[in-house]
Amino acid sequence: MSDFLNDVYREVIRARQKFPSPEGLMAALTEEVGEVAKAVLDEPWPNVYGECVQAAAMALRLAEERDQTLSQVRARRGADGLLG
Repeated sequence: MSDFLNDVYREVIRARQKFPSPEGLMAALTEEVGEVAKAVLDEPWPNVYGECVQAAAMALRLAEERDQTLSQVRARRGADGLLG
């Protein structure tokens, strides 16, 4: 597991350098999850692993950085008030 987490950490650093803005992280995560699903069906396991690393990196970024492009939608739904 530590190899996977190290790979995710490196991918987060790479992704932040390439795409420093957190805008669009939800869309990026959704795209990566779709790529994992496709890879599971069509690709060798090393490719699946790589897609899982990328999806985990996007999930980590979304959790830490938030995607502000969704702020208005979340406010209308009262999502931010749920955490107190």
